Amino acid sequence: MAIFGLLGLLWLLWLVGLVSDTYLRNLVVSLSNFVGAYALWQIATQSPAIVRRALVGLALGLLFLGIGDLLFTLSIATPVDTLALREGIYLMGVALFLLMGTLLPLSMERQGLYPLGFSQRLALMALLGGLLLAALTTLVRPLNVVELIYAGVAFYLTLLFAQQTPVLAGGRIGRYLQGVVWALVLGSLARVVYVLGGVPPAQWSIVAYDILWMSAMSVLLLGTIRAPRNL
Repeated sequence: MAIFGLLGLLWLLWLVGLVSDTYLRNLVVSLSNFVGAYALWQIATQSPAIVRRALVGLALGLLFLGIGDLLFTLSIATPVDTLALREGIYLMGVALFLLMGTLLPLSMERQGLYPLGFSQRLALMALLGGLLLAALTTLVRPLNVVELIYAGVAFYLTLLFAQQTPVLAGGRIGRYLQGVVWALVLGSLARVVYVLGGVPPAQWSIVAYDILWMSAMSVLLLGTIRAPRNL
């Protein structure tokens, strides 16, 4: 019940912020990162050791993204300039997501949840698609080097995770971890929306990003109450 109460409170505060207070909305989205990190950590502790490292790494990535988002909220609420600091923190979070997101399907394959060689095919297709989509994005809006890196990673992770959703991994563990993959798809899509809608005054992208990102964090948190026992 506490989990449902927490989710309800976060979404209620986000709605209030959406209609009346931009700072509150940004703060709620920032805090949702920490909720997702907690959920991933809990999922990791109940998962087989072979996938635990990837899940813990993703949780740490969310922590860095949450800190970066908090610094961004601070910068728009006060005169404090946090750009240089938060860019470094964002890059750390993105790097962790890139490495651990790639490691997750490989670990699931080693656990016997995916066919042999499946993770390599996933990574190759996602890499080629991510590079192509990032290049095409530059035709829609100009991107600096950092933004291009973010775009490439967002597209890569979206394609990487989306390819896994139709695969029915075996047993209770597989079905449980597929819930994590769905959450990661939503989170990656949120980042894609942010990249594509970054040109002002694309207010639709702000709302779409918030909904997708908070939905991803909600799916992760709800996953902690349906974990199979004795993995």
